[in-house]
Amino acid sequence: MSACALALVLLLDASASIFPAEWQLQAEGHAAAFEDAAVQRAITRGPGVAVIALSFSDEAREMVPWRILRGAADAEAFATALREAPRGAVAGTDIGGAIFAALDALASAPCAPEEEVIDLVTDGESAEARTHQARAYAEAQGVRVNALGAGTEDAGDWLREHAITPGGFAMAAPDWASFAAAIRRKVTLELAQAGLR
Repeated sequence: MSACALALVLLLDASASIFPAEWQLQAEGHAAAFEDAAVQRAITRGPGVAVIALSFSDEAREMVPWRILRGAADAEAFATALREAPRGAVAGTDIGGAIFAALDALASAPCAPEEEVIDLVTDGESAEARTHQARAYAEAQGVRVNALGAGTEDAGDWLREHAITPGGFAMAAPDWASFAAAIRRKVTLELAQAGLR
């Protein structure tokens, strides 16, 4: 198996609190991040970035399967696939279950990554015990969990306390208009954490 700098799991919130227009902003924001010139330059500076996208509510579903991005063309193709991917089930919010699903996905990454990262986006909260259990399991496996809370100024606070792992970070997009820029910053930081600047 070839080496890669980063294996990244994108978790997009498909729960019932996400209106259709907000879901489109999530998908578009993630896609636009991979079309960003700085993100594409960072991707080319290493042996590749493996990325998969899952939507989650009460369960997680694959949106875009694993791809290894090595340059701008790969990143553009991934962005296109994200825009075209189905939303998945509209139900409750199981953040712990989403993290567990992301860990399962990392076990089947198509390369041997130097870093493993789960990139969680949500506008809600979830059962604390299950979220703590999933976070502990991620930490034990050396997987970093980063999070972006959407919709309010303090949307990242619950995630910072309950979901992210040591070394991870939580951000907030105070409104959906700022979401795309927040996602771009988030992906840029995650690439930087993997030594891709």
